[in-house]
Amino acid sequence: MKMIGLIKQGIVSTQFFLYGKKHFTQTGYLNHVAQYTEPVQKAAVVDANDSTHENDGVDLSGKIFLISGANQGIGKEIATYAAAKKATVYMLCRNKERAESAQQEIQTLTNNPNVNVLLGDVSEPSHIKRVVSEFQNRENKLDCLVCNAGALFNERKVNSEGQEVTFMAHLVCGSYQLTKLLLPSLTKASETSNGEARVVYVSSGGMYNTKFPEWEMAASIGQFESKYDGNLAYAYAKRGQVLLAEKFTEQYPSITFVSSHPGWTRTSGVEAAYGSKATILEPLRTTWQGAEGICWLTATAKKNLEGGAYYLDRMTQRKHIAGAFFTEGKFTKNTNEEVEAMLQKLEETIMK
Repeated sequence: MKMIGLIKQGIVSTQFFLYGKKHFTQTGYLNHVAQYTEPVQKAAVVDANDSTHENDGVDLSGKIFLISGANQGIGKEIATYAAAKKATVYMLCRNKERAESAQQEIQTLTNNPNVNVLLGDVSEPSHIKRVVSEFQNRENKLDCLVCNAGALFNERKVNSEGQEVTFMAHLVCGSYQLTKLLLPSLTKASETSNGEARVVYVSSGGMYNTKFPEWEMAASIGQFESKYDGNLAYAYAKRGQVLLAEKFTEQYPSITFVSSHPGWTRTSGVEAAYGSKATILEPLRTTWQGAEGICWLTATAKKNLEGGAYYLDRMTQRKHIAGAFFTEGKFTKNTNEEVEAMLQKLEETIMK
């Protein structure tokens, strides 16, 4: 049975790589953009008076955004785009110096002073509680939450409570807990006359490699094995985000939940995780090319979105490629009972 599992995993991983080379690279992005029917910008900030296709014409005046991991990479591009479109932006970041530097840069670039910093580590449950309290003391609604923060590590790291950081940052705290605590703010935005509140989980194509495992396996990965597999820890958390968007869509229909994939993008996180091995992902996307489709998810009309769907470059995507010849297969699919068990464990973990 173990050999069969290894063979199936090998097929999935190979198909993921081949599928990614076609769709996740910069070449894939340019091919996808060529199919867009709506305007697309070539940068997060463009001339507001440009009436050509270089400006997508979005106006986010009066909207409140909260974006985690917003001081660099894709998160910073999303924050810059929202600020340029006149939204009030809250950047949830771990490092004070880097956050304030990015804040000032975005304010200057967009001529929007309404860019704020919330300091907290998304792998720490207590930080999430404090940050949400600070936000809700300042704002009575939230139009868009982008759960973007996280990283891929080559060595196992734990938070102050001894919990594996990738799992906590990407899924438990950075997505589930943050969303649950902000539901009153999101619901308030949905209740307004033009409310179209939404939550975007920035997942990854890496989730194609696996289904969500038993909770103990995901939560303790690397604790008992001789070697920590950072890619697998990352894939578990990212698959969890996709499942979370599906379940929250069922539970909270007034809010739009989607998951998304930025493609293979040149960020400091990718460079730190892969080093020279990142060349196999070439041609890598620029940070804006990775963020552009996610920015569209935050700003487009609700009628254009499919709740619970998984997106890449403005288009819904299949969630499994584990079968023969890139068909869905069963290897990466979770049963309803497994997903319900995941949700129960998520709730138990943040309530401790």
